[in-house]
Amino acid sequence: MPFSVKQREFFDNANHRWNIKTGATRSGKTYMDYFVIPKRIRARIGKPGLAVILGVTKSTIERNVLEPMREIWGNDIVGEINSQNICYLFGEKVYCLGAEKVSQVSKLRGSSIKYCYGDEVADWNEEVFDLLKSRLDKPYSCFDGALNPQGPNHWLKAFLDSEDFDIYCQKYTIFDNPFLDKAFVDNLCKEYEGSVYYQRYILGEWALAEGLVYPMFSREKNVSHDVPEYKKGHQYYVSIDYGAVNPFAVGIFDVFGKNAVMIKELHYSGRNGARVDNEEYYKMLTELIGDLPIEYILVDPSAASFIETIKKYSKYIVIGADNSVIDGIQEVTKYINYGLLKIHESCTETLKEFESYAWDDKSAEDAVIKENDHHMDLVRYFIYTVMRKLHRWVV
Repeated sequence: MPFSVKQREFFDNANHRWNIKTGATRSGKTYMDYFVIPKRIRARIGKPGLAVILGVTKSTIERNVLEPMREIWGNDIVGEINSQNICYLFGEKVYCLGAEKVSQVSKLRGSSIKYCYGDEVADWNEEVFDLLKSRLDKPYSCFDGALNPQGPNHWLKAFLDSEDFDIYCQKYTIFDNPFLDKAFVDNLCKEYEGSVYYQRYILGEWALAEGLVYPMFSREKNVSHDVPEYKKGHQYYVSIDYGAVNPFAVGIFDVFGKNAVMIKELHYSGRNGARVDNEEYYKMLTELIGDLPIEYILVDPSAASFIETIKKYSKYIVIGADNSVIDGIQEVTKYINYGLLKIHESCTETLKEFESYAWDDKSAEDAVIKENDHHMDLVRYFIYTVMRKLHRWVV
């Protein structure tokens, strides 16, 4: 496969101690590294120091780096990560370690590193990156890395803007990859349209998450006015954000194909009414469900006692929901933009929250304001736990 202009530029000019590509998803920035890594390793074979690949976890290193390289270079040249976290690449012993915690890379303390490749660097623990700075201590030591940008106050953005280090930094937009199908690019743009993720993952910018989380939510496109009744062939799921003092929020979702409609909601606040126990919550839940055939119930995973209450009656299957906040918000964004998620007009609390749910612009990291967000949580549980697994996006 030929290289793009941007890829060729990096291959020819990235000869600094720190060589980093930032920018959009699927922009071609990581593909270039499958050729840069062997170039760096072969140039340093026999020289003192360790060769290292760092990623968020060992599994992401395998998925993002090693598997694609095996497809290009073959299994004999690109090995597997063994129990000692070592992989043999291009005739060299390479340590492959997760960078989400300092403890994961503690074995690098005191070690000199001659070459390090970094995957998804913006998702690392900052202390790991700081540790790495002191380990690249040979005249020929260097680092290559790739990442998707996050907020402009991110610690890595400060490093890249610094004049104290020998840095070659290259920015990519999705439009820098001439090998992508135009329809694919158009679809990806639509998925993130109107959100901070468009600025980051399409335009490759270090953009602040501010304002509404779902500014693209539209009552014209995302509100259903159909009668919320049982339809043969459809599947039904319940999602719950549990609260004892905070509101107890429930949503019932009607799923057909890639479409989902929230057809019923329950909102009960112990602050505004009498405090009730799990048995009373369960009674409210069964009354809301009525005769609908439920596939299973998703519950906030921290609500262990209520999960056990549901299990006790053996009437419904119940599981703990996936509570990934940022990844879940990205997934909900896609369903909103495509009009695949709708909220019935009777679900007034949920509609109110969609139109007020906001980013916390005072936080150094991406975070939402934790007020009046219980229905947003249950919607996210449902989309990220159910719909994402039923219909995985091809991106």
